[in-house]
Amino acid sequence: MPLSNRLARLIRDGHPALGMWINLVDPGVVQIAALAGYDWVMIDTEHNPFTEAQVQGLLHALREYDVTPVVRVRGNREECVKWILDAGAGGLVVPSLKDAADARVAVQISKYFPLGQRGYGPNRASDFWTRGKPYVETANQDIFVIGQIELASAVADAEAICAIPGLDGVWIGPTDLAQSLGHLGDPNHPEVRAAIDTVIETATRQSKPWGIPTGSVEDYERYVKRGGQLMTLGSDTRILLNGGSDFVRRARQAVSAERSPT
Repeated sequence: MPLSNRLARLIRDGHPALGMWINLVDPGVVQIAALAGYDWVMIDTEHNPFTEAQVQGLLHALREYDVTPVVRVRGNREECVKWILDAGAGGLVVPSLKDAADARVAVQISKYFPLGQRGYGPNRASDFWTRGKPYVETANQDIFVIGQIELASAVADAEAICAIPGLDGVWIGPTDLAQSLGHLGDPNHPEVRAAIDTVIETATRQSKPWGIPTGSVEDYERYVKRGGQLMTLGSDTRILLNGGSDFVRRARQAVSAERSPT
């Protein structure tokens, strides 16, 4: 099955795309996300010790599903980006952009000419060249490059960042933004909330798709109503922990009630 461009299709059509944050390495996890109905997954290699072979395994586990695998890379450098795209990622999240100049670098290394100068060698992404021409002809349009705004300097340069051609969207990182603004561990601080609002308002004004991680349906709905299209709703680890904790709590309560003297 060709690489899924579901994420790009939904965004172009003006719909929100529902994503799951992936921290676990087993390919079954992303397949479960696909079976659950998610539109895309965000494989987080920035904060997790994935090997290159493990990332490749996750990407290929999704080839039979219409779900777009997006990889949050380890840095805004060619050696962090090139192999991930050539292995078949349907998008990138580039973390910790400092400013518009940094965002232009992300586009330069992620897009083919004329938007950038991505190295040419999509071996696995093109199904070993059996789809070489169609892949290259549609890559700039279908592979979503998302810049993460999570530094105070990027918020200050949000206007210029959102105006960059080839940067397909921006993603807000509340916890790192809180740290950058001097409020470590407090993403709900008024200064942090104001910075988030600045990014949302700027992106909306410039018709740049934007998103933010959410942990509840209520938060997801709230951001969709503000025009967000790139939200993740939950992560594999958080969903497993919350679901398991709830099962354990309810089971222990049930057994305890049965054993209580009447």
